[in-house]
Amino acid sequence: MSMQSKVTQQPSIQSEKIFTFPKGIPGFEEYTTFKIFHKDDGKVSAYWLESCQTPVVTFTLVDPTAYDLNYDIFLDDSEQQMIKANNPLDIGVFLILKKEGEADSVQLGANIGGPLVINVHEQLGLQKVLKRKSSTTEH
Repeated sequence: MSMQSKVTQQPSIQSEKIFTFPKGIPGFEEYTTFKIFHKDDGKVSAYWLESCQTPVVTFTLVDPTAYDLNYDIFLDDSEQQMIKANNPLDIGVFLILKKEGEADSVQLGANIGGPLVINVHEQLGLQKVLKRKSSTTEH
């Protein structure tokens, strides 16, 4: 099976580049299958996650290690079963980029509190919303 991106105009890809997010992505739960495209031109390394159902629903992803961020993520039993996370070496962690600011001064930021956890081998993923620790200030 071969597909072409309607939004990013990326070349045809094979079906092994199609990933399923069984519960969707928070705020976009109705979209569960996505095509993944990758660009690495030496300057920029980015991924696009494009909905198979509605191609205009597209997310830009980056590897957090490119920004010196490392995650130690705990998946509960149901999350592990959902993405068949049996081997940690099959798991990739990615951040969704978001636009911030006004039209004349748009900046990109990353959603560091909601990384995508993807089982590359099984082609399954989820967004892990991390709980913030409440901080206290000592005087």
